[in-house]
Amino acid sequence: MAEFWAKGVELGLKGKQLTEFVESQTRLLAQREERQAQREREERQAQSEREERQAQREERQAQREERERQIELKRLELQIKMETKRLELQTEMVRVQNQHEAPRQRDNQQQMLHRASKLPAFTDGKDQIDTPYFTGEVEAVCLKKPLYDLLIGNIGGARRPDDPDVEWRMGAAQPAVEEEDPLPFANEDISELLRDDRATVHRRDQPQVVSAVTTRAQAKKDKTTTPLRVTNSSATAVVDRDRLIQLQEADLTLTKYRSRPVKVMTKGEGTVHFEVKAKILYRVFQHPRVNGGKPLRQVLVPQPLRRQVMEVAHDSIMGGHLGVKKTSDRIQAAFYWPGLHADVTRFCRSCDICQKTIPRGRVPKVPLQKMPLIDRPFKRVAIDLIGEIKPPSEAGHRWVLTLVDYATRYPEAVPLKKIDTETVAEALVDIFSRIGVPEEILTDLGTQFVSECMEEVNRLLSIRHLTTTPYHPMCNGLVEKFNATLKSTLKKLCSEQPRQWHRYINALLFAYREVPQESTGFSPFELMYGRTVRGPMQILKELWTKDVDTPEVKNSYQYVFELREKLEETLEIARENLRKSQDSGKHYYDRKAVNRKFTPGNKVLILLPTDHNKLLMQWKGPYEVEAVVGINDYKVNVGKKSKIYHANLLKLYMERPPEAVQVAASAEEPDELDEFDGEELLELGDLHKKEGVDDVKLGPDLTEDQQKELHDFMGDFTHRFSDVPGSTSLVEHEVHLTSDVPVRSKPYPIPFQARESLKKDIDNMLKMGVIRESSSPYSSPVVVVKKKDGTNRVCIDFRKVNKITVFDPEPMPTATDLFRQLTGSKIFSKIDLSKGYWQIPVREEDIPKTAFATPDGTYECLRMPFGMVNSGATLKRGMRKMLKGMKNVVYYWDDLLVHTETFAEHLETLRELFSRLTKANLTVRPSKCILGTDNVDFIGHSLKEGQKGLLLENVTKILNAPRPETKKQVRSFLGLAGYYREFIPNFAAITAPLSDMTRKGCPNRILWGPAQEKAYQTVRDLMSRDPVLRLPDTAKEFILRTDASDEGIGAMLMQEHGGKPFPVSYASKKLSGAEKNYSTMEKECLAIVWGIKKFELYLQGVKFVLQTDHKPLTYLNSAKFVNNRIMRWVMYLQNFDMRVESIKGSDNVGADFLSRVCE
Repeated sequence: MAEFWAKGVELGLKGKQLTEFVESQTRLLAQREERQAQREREERQAQSEREERQAQREERQAQREERERQIELKRLELQIKMETKRLELQTEMVRVQNQHEAPRQRDNQQQMLHRASKLPAFTDGKDQIDTPYFTGEVEAVCLKKPLYDLLIGNIGGARRPDDPDVEWRMGAAQPAVEEEDPLPFANEDISELLRDDRATVHRRDQPQVVSAVTTRAQAKKDKTTTPLRVTNSSATAVVDRDRLIQLQEADLTLTKYRSRPVKVMTKGEGTVHFEVKAKILYRVFQHPRVNGGKPLRQVLVPQPLRRQVMEVAHDSIMGGHLGVKKTSDRIQAAFYWPGLHADVTRFCRSCDICQKTIPRGRVPKVPLQKMPLIDRPFKRVAIDLIGEIKPPSEAGHRWVLTLVDYATRYPEAVPLKKIDTETVAEALVDIFSRIGVPEEILTDLGTQFVSECMEEVNRLLSIRHLTTTPYHPMCNGLVEKFNATLKSTLKKLCSEQPRQWHRYINALLFAYREVPQESTGFSPFELMYGRTVRGPMQILKELWTKDVDTPEVKNSYQYVFELREKLEETLEIARENLRKSQDSGKHYYDRKAVNRKFTPGNKVLILLPTDHNKLLMQWKGPYEVEAVVGINDYKVNVGKKSKIYHANLLKLYMERPPEAVQVAASAEEPDELDEFDGEELLELGDLHKKEGVDDVKLGPDLTEDQQKELHDFMGDFTHRFSDVPGSTSLVEHEVHLTSDVPVRSKPYPIPFQARESLKKDIDNMLKMGVIRESSSPYSSPVVVVKKKDGTNRVCIDFRKVNKITVFDPEPMPTATDLFRQLTGSKIFSKIDLSKGYWQIPVREEDIPKTAFATPDGTYECLRMPFGMVNSGATLKRGMRKMLKGMKNVVYYWDDLLVHTETFAEHLETLRELFSRLTKANLTVRPSKCILGTDNVDFIGHSLKEGQKGLLLENVTKILNAPRPETKKQVRSFLGLAGYYREFIPNFAAITAPLSDMTRKGCPNRILWGPAQEKAYQTVRDLMSRDPVLRLPDTAKEFILRTDASDEGIGAMLMQEHGGKPFPVSYASKKLSGAEKNYSTMEKECLAIVWGIKKFELYLQGVKFVLQTDHKPLTYLNSAKFVNNRIMRWVMYLQNFDMRVESIKGSDNVGADFLSRVCE
């Protein structure tokens, strides 16, 4: 201490400073000495542990040596016992011989023993043994130094030494002897001594060989070869040459090749032609790089034999279950048929073995789903268990309970000695006493977390328990990531003292809580306490710099207020950082993800652990999906129970379709078809592929680079552009009837000249698998009508079936909703499915209900027909499922419209859409597709640069239509013109003279007068001016103008663009007789109420401007009225947030015009 005083004086310290300096130096010296002593103690303890481990090793070595000595003593003792037993046996034999003094018996025994002694050493021999203890044929090995003259092992049928057969006679055939207990001396030790010897005996009445001891060599020699498992194949059916010729001639798909003259056709660098040789039809293909440039003669395979060929090429033991290309190449080396590649593709993809052995990495993951951001500390916590940890801690801990808060990333960890529910619950309650009780906890499906006891704990504490799906720990990734960090860090900290790991946990938790998290940008301590804690770095800085911050003195209220404000600000910043981190992680993860969806009824394979190793996963199934329980979670029926699995553990199972297997009809003029509803007719068309990507139209204003990108995109999805319909697994068409009585209709007679085209259509549909031959009790008739081009159209009349069909109320998006979504879009792509109805299969049990009759037989639909009442609902449901969660794509029936603001975003959306189309196995009609255009026709409207106009084709029809003369023609004209009523101001009033002519009681032939002519011409004139409307933009403020006249009311919805108001939509209504009696003020009020109701979809929940050339609202707010009608109007208007602007009548041109009838 004296030297400290001297050093202090040397530094110029005096008085209290000198005293404090000496005391601090003395404390530091004592601390250093304590640390040195601690290190010495630890070194001594480590040395003691090393000596203890050395002593333990020496003790284990001594124990091994002692066990070896005991084994040797036991072996010697066993030899002595065996010699004793041998002597006892000889004595027993003498006793038996004395009891049966028969010289002949003794002579036979001596001869038998003499023969046994003469056998060569260690050689196999067979002999007949006839003794009081066993009788039968023996296959034995003679010992070089035998212990006994004859040794019978522990085999069935051998008697005990003290129980010989007293009736035994040499040479006498004895009946089968029941098995007794084995010889007492034939124990495990004797068998071990004789493990290299073998003896097999045969009883006289039991011809099988019985082995007392079987060596490894004998077992290997006697082992039979297990036959290889070979897949049962229909290819074993014998098909001779005559049968092949017969099937080729009967196959309609090969007729055109047989009737085609020998003509060489160029196909790339090669040539192809067909020929008949010895009555067998061949395809001759020649290519410079195939078969050495020599012609390759391929047999054209008829339909019944194609599956056999594919089974041999793919499923057989020498097929190897190779991929599509190799299997296709193998088949084409000898065979060919039209559509070979498509058939092979379907066959290989539906192979059960291939689907179950596909590597898990080949099945793409589904896109990440954004987890809800928790912004309140300990609202939701994630919990998990680590262990079993080996070695256990010195105190007996084997597991660690971990908890992480979602908002602050604040962790907790508690070592546990056991993990039963009670122990885990107590540990959780202990943690909750420090951090508070959370609202939600997220765990896996461990028994500790889902037991009844834990459920009761959650109920008492009002905690909502969330669980992950089986074998999907990524759902609880927050705590799983912390577990990995904890284990890795703990391993480093306790490397020298592994059994002290439980003492390092608190220090590890402090280290984790102190550093900022990458996702939040703050440390858990900061988000928890609103400040940085004093840790090792701060202490070291203080020791070096002697700079200690002096805290500012604050009152309690000021401190709490500022702390709360800082915590809220910090949590808000952390929440924004979390959102950015979440978006970034999703972006990188989703680059290789595919949005795979399953529907109830789908067959799937599940990635599950093997029966022997939980770390090895394999595909098991197929199992059936019962329900969709989340965005990516599905309930699957696994055996006798149902479980929930994540989509990443599921893979769609493609069932191998069965082998393929064929409308009564009438011809009528087109005018007579009006009685049929368009939705009740199934049109049969040509199904041969005629269109491809070359038929797709591109936007005329695209740059060369943009056109090249679109061509590259189409090249990646060439198989989706086809006029031949695909077959989706998204949805099946179901037909639920109110009656089980089959519906049958008498076939309509078909003109003879129309039957040929009908047969051609039926054949095309049979080839494509759209229909098949039927024996159903149901039957609907077919009608043949002429198209405009003179060809025939074949349709099915399902009206009787539709009358007893349960209606499907699947909603359809309205045109108003669709156009609202297009606001701000500048680039469009229109995509039309190829015969969208035919791409949806009919449910197997409902196929007979679609049956229809033709002169050539009865057929039933395998794909959804057009004429059934619920066909449209099924199509809409399939489209909704395919596009679920996808932005910038709208649909109307089977028309898809992609709309974006930029080309890059547009191309990305197209790729996502076609990826979903590929997954759903849907094709699009190339000739009806247009990509990357700024002007597109959709739902009867023309869209361009945020404006909506009339479709020129429909306007031309209206302008060229003859003047209507009957009620029906007037209704048709008003229906077509009324579709564009939102473009025509005062449509209701203008067309009033025409609509009045369709009332009940008016003559069927219209009495055309000046009023009707003026209305007719006015409508045509207004439509010929090509009026345009602006697409509604919900981000902008709406303006509503209303007005009323003596005959009608009108409203006009507008929005400002560039400081000028532009119309969004027009609406008008004729006043009824009672409404015409309203006062002027009441009519104005009616116009306001009716206009707001008309455009309620746009005005509800937003603030808008109401412009009117009168002051009806002032009247409503100030008048003292007792009229219930006006009271209802007042109550209704209170639901809207509007700003009223009074304008002059001269400025309210649009609405004023809408309300007045054209004179």
